[in-house]
Amino acid sequence: MPLSSLSLTRPWGPLALGLGVLFLASTGCRPATARRPGPARDAGTTLNAPALLLESSLDLDAYLVDLTQAVAAKRFGRHILAAEPLEASASQMPLVPTGRLYATADPLEQQFRAGEELFEMELSLFPGFGDAMGGKAPNMHRVHRGAHGGPDTSSCRTCHHRGGDDGAGEYSEAALTGGDGVRPSSSNERNPPALHGGGALQILAREVTAELQKYAQTAPRANAQDIRLIVQGVDFGTAKLLPDGRLDLSQVRSIDPDLVVRPFGWKGTHSTLRRFAEEAFQVHHGLQSTVLQQLSQTYGPLPRDASPATRAVVAALGDGPPENPDKDARNDELSGAQLTAMSVYLTLLPLPIIDPPRSPELRAAWRDGLLAFDELGCQSCHKPRWELQHPIWDEHGEDATSHVALQLDLRKDIRNGPPLRQFDVSSTSYAIFPFSDLRRHDMGSELADDTHGKPAQPAAPDATSSVYRQGPQIPESYFLTRPLWGLADTAPYLHDGRAPTLHDAIRLHGGEAKDSRDSYLKLPPQRQRALQVFLFSLTRPLLPEVTL
Repeated sequence: MPLSSLSLTRPWGPLALGLGVLFLASTGCRPATARRPGPARDAGTTLNAPALLLESSLDLDAYLVDLTQAVAAKRFGRHILAAEPLEASASQMPLVPTGRLYATADPLEQQFRAGEELFEMELSLFPGFGDAMGGKAPNMHRVHRGAHGGPDTSSCRTCHHRGGDDGAGEYSEAALTGGDGVRPSSSNERNPPALHGGGALQILAREVTAELQKYAQTAPRANAQDIRLIVQGVDFGTAKLLPDGRLDLSQVRSIDPDLVVRPFGWKGTHSTLRRFAEEAFQVHHGLQSTVLQQLSQTYGPLPRDASPATRAVVAALGDGPPENPDKDARNDELSGAQLTAMSVYLTLLPLPIIDPPRSPELRAAWRDGLLAFDELGCQSCHKPRWELQHPIWDEHGEDATSHVALQLDLRKDIRNGPPLRQFDVSSTSYAIFPFSDLRRHDMGSELADDTHGKPAQPAAPDATSSVYRQGPQIPESYFLTRPLWGLADTAPYLHDGRAPTLHDAIRLHGGEAKDSRDSYLKLPPQRQRALQVFLFSLTRPLLPEVTL
């Protein structure tokens, strides 16, 4: 969703999409579209931060029909599952009969609706939910057993609901990761993140990775030379190009040595939504991917070209038969078709927006908060703006159930929200505003994972070994710069949810963010609150919802 640059001299338009639209729709006075006007641009001073959309349009007639029909179909499906629980696993690609689907037979719509149903479904109805490794299936564990995880919840929506569908989680829903299966003190807490905007981040990571890997093709010289790894103004560190052509990345901490940007996971562990969802299914639900089983059978516990996080998950599949490594008497637990549907669903979720307040007093505070964000140096890590050159994602199936190749174009395929648009006719790229530099940073001892006193071997008899429990070897105090878009709807804050307010979250920053934190704490309370007003404008699109 493109956002224009902020002009400090123009008024903001009224909010068009809200309860009034729903009232008009319910009384028959239904507008064909709802538009949210934004500021006109001028030649005055602008900041490198987004404002409201110049225009976002959504066909509310079709949207509301889709919502109500989808809910009716889901309600019918719930009754079917209550009568025949095994129907859950049989519905690999459920077709939700929406008006748009019948009209176009759009394969992306089918995939999206199937992924949405999988996201909301009680996965405990699936044969294969959980495992039988050291206990009777489903063998639930609130404390994770390394990369094998729980299972610790029965549906995706259970932990992704705060602020609306696909949102964040409550503090009490934090995952207790990397533990011994028994003691909470052996684990690290991880707050469930909001999921909107993942499709754009996935594409951005691919493009930045391609730019970074060009540095590895630099022609060597007689003597070693330092190379700054810079993409779109972000410095990922300094590598040393050796005379033999190798790139020494031993001093680079912000990114993995393979120069792959991984925007998913609190420490930056996955580069695609497919792998991110695959790990979540295993760790949180005990549903093992047939793709990972094939990797394990072909390459063993260290599959070729896999990320460290995926290797950890493969290694934790279990020591049962190759077709049923977690010993729960179910061979095919999570198909490639289901992974494809989930990946399409996550990729096509709406992008977050910036929605400044309308009241003149709050608008003045918002503008002052934007200036404070810049003056404090927050933008040095929470980079507001990135450019996408080719906002299209190619999703490919990987097993016999998913022989598909889908092209997901964010300029026209985003569901339940306005598409990505380009308003600057002088540019060939598309601006997005995630407020992240996609780097890992040392956040200091204040936020570091606590590894003191944790056993070298798990205490639980059914836990996986410690090498699998550790996963990617990222220093305890290093975390990916969390994208701030959608921030207003994602409390509590930080990787473990320890901060109930924005003030607490800023106050707890340390390490590389210490100077910005100290400068913030020295501000008068009025300016601190102004910064928070600005941050609370980073939100999700306001759209009507119909729920079961």
